[in-house]
Amino acid sequence: MKSFLLAIVAVQILHCLGMPSTKEALRASVVKLNEITEITNLCGITRRGVTNVYRTGKLSYNVDLTFSVRETICSKNSGWEFDDSICLFRPRRIAERGFCKSRVGYFADKVAYVDVKCDGLKTVDSESDSSESSETNFEGNSKSEEASLHESSNESFMDSKSWH
Repeated sequence: MKSFLLAIVAVQILHCLGMPSTKEALRASVVKLNEITEITNLCGITRRGVTNVYRTGKLSYNVDLTFSVRETICSKNSGWEFDDSICLFRPRRIAERGFCKSRVGYFADKVAYVDVKCDGLKTVDSESDSSESSETNFEGNSKSEEASLHESSNESFMDSKSWH
């Protein structure tokens, strides 16, 4: 009887560690976007889509998303969230807009990282740009060995960051 109960508990735990929430991934992506944009107001979601959800390890998944955003009337320092009902969209003719792609990495059902890139919105320097700055460090070197190191590091970087 004990082993039967332990088996049921194990199945429930493994079921809870299932696929990540795409709704949570989208929310994390827009929160990150609002942290890194130069505009003073929050952006809200106008369209969304899940590109891919795939396992990357025993307890890890990636969620790839595309979404469109538009500036709301809520200031970033207002204390409101982008999806609060009070944060209506600014009129189209004056609102900032963007089309974004994001990758949200999960480990053990927790968001491990969020990488967001958007066309149409200016972003401030962020940690997500640090990989680009490390690549530029290699570019200043002229030795052939370092050039081949740059190519191989670029390939491995692109493999880990490529959109599936």
